[in-house]
Amino acid sequence: MNTLLIESDALGRYILLMIFLIFGVPILLLILGLAIRPKKKKVSNVILIIIAVYAIVGLGICGALMI
Repeated sequence: MNTLLIESDALGRYILLMIFLIFGVPILLLILGLAIRPKKKKVSNVILIIIAVYAIVGLGICGALMI
């Protein structure tokens, strides 16, 4: 008997959501960090550090769940 943890017809939406959470959020924050860099350098550095940590955790945990 095959049972899935998520029984849904919209499984593709969940996969797209995971991909957006892995790649979309860091890309949006990167654009934001680079846009405010000339005016607020310290805030931009903090945002870029947050992006790096988020990308490492997101690719590690979410990437492992996608396999």
